[in-house]
Amino acid sequence: MHAATAGLLTFIAAASVLVLEIAAGRLLAPYVGVSLLTYTGIIGVILAGIALGAWIGGKAADRFGPLRLLGPTFIAGGLTAVASVPVVAFAGAANLEPQAVEIVVLAAAGFVVPATVLSAVGPMIVRATIVDIGSSGSLVGRLSAIGTVGAIAGTFLTGFVLLGALPTRLIIVGTGGLLVLVGLAVGLRAGRGGTPLIGSLLALGAVGGSALAAPAACDAESRYYCVRIVEDVADPNARTLVLDGLSHAHVNLA
Repeated sequence: MHAATAGLLTFIAAASVLVLEIAAGRLLAPYVGVSLLTYTGIIGVILAGIALGAWIGGKAADRFGPLRLLGPTFIAGGLTAVASVPVVAFAGAANLEPQAVEIVVLAAAGFVVPATVLSAVGPMIVRATIVDIGSSGSLVGRLSAIGTVGAIAGTFLTGFVLLGALPTRLIIVGTGGLLVLVGLAVGLRAGRGGTPLIGSLLALGAVGGSALAAPAACDAESRYYCVRIVEDVADPNARTLVLDGLSHAHVNLA
């Protein structure tokens, strides 16, 4: 694999993992709140996915060859990323307590699989790029640095720009769609088209549709909160403003 292609794919995969990690905080907030526990659980789950993906990706690249795996891996990462939206919506509807175990379970249900799949890309690219054991240290170091820069870019882009401009689920669906397109491009370049191309696009349409149609936890999403107006079952004139699971104001319309 050409060095520029290897660097670009490494950048995209690492950036996508961090986009999902930052967006996960907003996606989980309506169900388990925003707290140190929430972000601790999300970070731990993503790191577990990164570790597992690196191990699996390296083993798979040695056994099956990296070039045949890269396209399908990007596609699988994109589809599982998009699927995190309905998964979290379904699991969060179980009225989980905002405690450590529940937070880790909810974060893992939504994001450990895409983090694992996308983190398998790194060792595959190393395996596809290395040609000389004498320069392997420089190669691994360069790709590792590029992946870290991609992670920083994904973090800043999501936290400083995207979450203030777009709904969280749209960010996640868009990231997943981009990953599927990257996977298709890699597959086509490797001579794989036709049925895999059509199947991937159909799968993206189905999963993306289910993500966008999943029950929304918010009446509106501001730059900072998931906003809901809740009617009081005991008083039809009463309304409570709920921001990320916490009651912030109460009004009686009468």
